[in-house]
Amino acid sequence: MFRSSTPQSDIVLFEMIDQQSDADGQAYIAALDALAERSEPAILIFRLAGFINQDHDIRKQAAAWFKRNRDRLSVFAKGLIRVDEGHHHGDDDHDHAGGHEDAEDSNFVRMLPFPVRRVATLDAAFALARDWPASGS
Repeated sequence: MFRSSTPQSDIVLFEMIDQQSDADGQAYIAALDALAERSEPAILIFRLAGFINQDHDIRKQAAAWFKRNRDRLSVFAKGLIRVDEGHHHGDDDHDHAGGHEDAEDSNFVRMLPFPVRRVATLDAAFALARDWPASGS
């Protein structure tokens, strides 16, 4: 299941939970496109839980989206908080929301123009987002 929401005007929540259907993959890409339409930057909270087996084509589309929007990322996002709730992936154990278990050290994270933090719970993510430094560091 994938869903996105905006629990606060400056917080966007993406949730990937368990098996990802084709519709979930398309919803993820649509949510990325909607994020890129923002004129004010938000903190992106990315919650991952359960066994996530995302389609290879969706992963490629997400990677292309990040590459295409790389120079604009800081316009609509001021940081990413990854919530890992005991998830793992199928096939190649790879995703496009922070990389492998060492999220802060992945090539994906190094290309982002804003900080990435990792927490264990959604409550911790919301607390961190509320206290996010104005400078984005």
